[in-house]
Amino acid sequence: MLPKKVTDLKYLNEISKGDANFIKEMIAIFLSETPQEIIKLEQAISKTDFEKIHAVSHHMKSTIPFIGLDLIIGNELKEIENLALNKQQIQTITTHFTKVKAAFQQAHQELSVA
Repeated sequence: MLPKKVTDLKYLNEISKGDANFIKEMIAIFLSETPQEIIKLEQAISKTDFEKIHAVSHHMKSTIPFIGLDLIIGNELKEIENLALNKQQIQTITTHFTKVKAAFQQAHQELSVA
């Protein structure tokens, strides 16, 4: 179950020193790139492509702190990355991915109206 609000822009505000244009640009990048990342990860999981799962989850893990998603799904992405690295437990990866996808969809919705 996800919290009512999954995004938190505190970190983005800190690193941008309140630069509204930078914040808007980073949000725009997130909104444009995230759907493709989710699709890539979902396809890799469906093909049990552990190398691709590892690569995509690693990339996603490094981008989520900008909008505070690391607080919500950081552990799930870390677990997906580790399991994929060890080529293990595709069912557990799938379970974690369900939460990751839902969180990204909610974040996308929250940031689209911001």
